[in-house]
Amino acid sequence: MRFYLAISSAAPGGRAPVPEHVTAAARALARLVLPVPADTLRHDAWSAPGGGTALLAWTNEPVHPWLPAPLLSAADGAEAGVLGTTGYLADPADLDRLRTAADPGPLLDRTSGAFGLFRAVASGFDAVTSLTRTDPVYTTRAAGLHIAGNRAALVHLTARAAEEGPGAPLPPAPRYDIAPMQALVRHGFYISDDTPFAGVAALPELATLRVREGRAEVLRRPLPEPEPDPGTPRARRARLRPLAEALTASVVPVRRHDEAIALSLTGGRDSRLVAAVLHAAGIPFRATTRGLPDHPDVILAGRICAALGVADHRVAEPAREDASTLLAEHPLPRTLRLVRMTEGMNSAFENVISPTAFLPEARLSGSGGEALRGGWLNDQKDLDPASLAARLRTITLAQSALMAPEAAATAERLHAEHLDGCGGDLVRGLDRMFLRYRSGRWLPGSRTATLIGYFMYHPFLDHRVRWEAMRLDPTWRWSEDVVFRLIADLAPPLARLPVADRPWRFDHRRMLNPLHRRARTRRGVLRAATAAGGFDWRRRPGPEYVALMRDRVLATPELFELVDRRRAEELLSAEPLVRPSQVWNLYTLAVLLSGEWLAPAPAPAPERVRVPLP
Repeated sequence: MRFYLAISSAAPGGRAPVPEHVTAAARALARLVLPVPADTLRHDAWSAPGGGTALLAWTNEPVHPWLPAPLLSAADGAEAGVLGTTGYLADPADLDRLRTAADPGPLLDRTSGAFGLFRAVASGFDAVTSLTRTDPVYTTRAAGLHIAGNRAALVHLTARAAEEGPGAPLPPAPRYDIAPMQALVRHGFYISDDTPFAGVAALPELATLRVREGRAEVLRRPLPEPEPDPGTPRARRARLRPLAEALTASVVPVRRHDEAIALSLTGGRDSRLVAAVLHAAGIPFRATTRGLPDHPDVILAGRICAALGVADHRVAEPAREDASTLLAEHPLPRTLRLVRMTEGMNSAFENVISPTAFLPEARLSGSGGEALRGGWLNDQKDLDPASLAARLRTITLAQSALMAPEAAATAERLHAEHLDGCGGDLVRGLDRMFLRYRSGRWLPGSRTATLIGYFMYHPFLDHRVRWEAMRLDPTWRWSEDVVFRLIADLAPPLARLPVADRPWRFDHRRMLNPLHRRARTRRGVLRAATAAGGFDWRRRPGPEYVALMRDRVLATPELFELVDRRRAEELLSAEPLVRPSQVWNLYTLAVLLSGEWLAPAPAPAPERVRVPLP
């Protein structure tokens, strides 16, 4: 993965040079806080004539013909400079257009791939986010400098080093922004543009942070407008053609790989659609699935592979002590890795990998596919205004009984802002909130992890794919008819297989045609046949595991600015756990606020912990 830090003077005219101790501190801090072994990093840097702007870059990627250099020559009109891209472009030739575009934002939106970019010229820099903003930009102003990068901790600690001046010890102590963390307690991710670090904010989607001659402004681009559901089967097929073409284009770069193309495959909808796209494109792949042998994901992934002629299906079972006991990783090393990878913006409930080196293997996943199924509308049984209003309250105000008064008031204000932002159209409002916060704030951490380790392709985060999806009526997407039709067109056998856990939403409709009724019965739904088969140890880790988290949570006073201590003690003592997600969320914040994630070398990993199977 490529990491960037742009620094420019905020002095009038932008003529003051960036202090040398600031760039030196940034280089030292990068080796500490970037979530890869320091000895795997390569560094490059560019400084404008006069020193008023600098763009620093690091990568753990090897020198490879398919990987662009961290910094490429670029220009904005007559001003020469450099450009760097995060993520990947489907067609590397598009880089040439981006390097010289007067405004790279609109061009980025039309370019297939999943990436963001930084461009620096003599008078300042541009930092650009996409529609999904899964390649984020974090920004702050400190000590007379504008600072932006794709790692919030590096932006913050560089700003702190600038404030403390030359000769100050490194790393400087982080300053945490506690109040917005109430969302992390509730959900395990932000539903705002806040970060854990004081003064550092995430740039919105479809935005360019433009710094020129000491002044900064944020240029916004409009979101795609959804068109009405075409209604008839023929019109729907025609309307889906641009999305199908964008999906096909999104896997074009995978063709370069002769082997080791791996798809993370489950029994659900999203990875099944990726498998259908690869099949239709004639790209062979192997499949990997996690779970016990009788888990629906494992069973259905095997059937998908059989239907497509995929011979290589690998199943990763959880570690077991015996038939009745799993062995789970101790919560501290799991959480330390996650905090370093996601910068405290995700909960350790999430399974986020932590590669130590880049392997030149192609991998794909269905991450982001919920957007093609209505996003935060997806869990709704119906779309009446009362149900949607209740959904918005759940998103913003979940677990209110646990929260301290000030945190509850913060959430109420946030709820009012989001409700006002919906403008009376809760269907479109919730759809766009999903884009901004579930895609834009929850996904970047896990995406970062995959880009650190592999040639990782995310078809549903591709700019063109997401743009075409957002142009479809969200209620049509919510019906799941969009995803089903795409699968049926690209790989018909997969549309006839059951799906895991719950049926297709459109299958609840009354069907008069007997052929349609028979098809519905045949595809059906597959649920776990035993309690162990569908077991998720993170939701029922057992008292031994929770005891390891309890003391750390209760010994973190900052958390009780967010939650009521008595209720937190009750939560941590309940058996079985009533709200496991909140236990994980609180523990993650406790580890973040301890600063232990900044230690140069982690302590030896404790032994695995026994978790009883049901």
